[in-house]
Amino acid sequence: MRGSAATRAAVGLASSAWLAACAALPFPSGAPLGAPEIESGEYLDLRGAVHVHTRVSHDSRGSIGEVVDGAHAADLAFVAFTEHPLRAEFTPARGMVEGVMLIPGWEARSAGASMLALGVGSSRGLPQDPAELVDEIHRRRGVAIVAHFESSQLSDPALYERAAPDGIEIVNLHAVALEVPVRLALGELLLPAPLGLRALLRTPSANLERLGRIRGVRALVAGADAHAKFRLLGPLGGTLDRYRDVFRLVTTHVLARERSPRGVLEALRAGRSYVAFEGLERVERFAAVRTGDGVTVRAPREARLELVCAGRTVDAKLAAAALLRAPPDAEECHVEAWLGSELWVITSTVSGVLL
Repeated sequence: MRGSAATRAAVGLASSAWLAACAALPFPSGAPLGAPEIESGEYLDLRGAVHVHTRVSHDSRGSIGEVVDGAHAADLAFVAFTEHPLRAEFTPARGMVEGVMLIPGWEARSAGASMLALGVGSSRGLPQDPAELVDEIHRRRGVAIVAHFESSQLSDPALYERAAPDGIEIVNLHAVALEVPVRLALGELLLPAPLGLRALLRTPSANLERLGRIRGVRALVAGADAHAKFRLLGPLGGTLDRYRDVFRLVTTHVLARERSPRGVLEALRAGRSYVAFEGLERVERFAAVRTGDGVTVRAPREARLELVCAGRTVDAKLAAAALLRAPPDAEECHVEAWLGSELWVITSTVSGVLL
């Protein structure tokens, strides 16, 4: 949360042990955003997991059955795969399986980190140059998301603008695991896996600062970076990082015009998404609508609601619903919801729509 310790204390919300993430969006004109079904009926709020690996990838042991079971346990509508196999003939799963939308995709090396090519069926011919890679993903009607934003060269505003991807991964759970290895290991040893994994719920403060310097970020997603590969009993199982547990930690919600992979990809391409750290508290509905006076926000419960423009908080209120006002010249704005010192929800960007 931006502000002094005294300001945070005045909020009067109890701190918790884990948290959520952040995003950005341009300010002009408006449409509804962020409800399971917006009043207009135009959008569906679909919860999903982005950045998921299975045994198609060289460093995962997970099966499609385990992914689908995990999606049901976390109440996900979609799972977006991001495989990196050793051989290009391996392909990700796709289609509808037991009511879960499976969206194919790849994690391609680029810009010192990687790029997620969501909705792309084959990894053949994907270049490494970031601008060329984004162009190729778009040519194949996919969505290009900067992965591992914390280590990507595209956190540089000039390089990001040159490559022009669709958005960024504002948090990546694998990167967080590298920041808290001792706490995570102790949690896994001493606690049930769902509790031990909560050490991964940390506010990506450095990424939020980088985000505040970049213009033109449309979609924000959360990188589950799920592999289901740490198995106490080897091939017999005993998975520590089960999909069902990882999927419950952090989610990407999209506002889709239809319940289909095409609808999910279109929403991401347009920037109609928000990130929720649901390991902190579940999010069924979050809405932020541009009005003539500012942005009207509705959250599932009382939280500190902040309107952030170009990295600076311009208005904030402790409420479940509030009108947040912005200066007339405000741009690159997004909404954050905080529970105490923990970031819970952050919206991403689309022309005229706050999610």
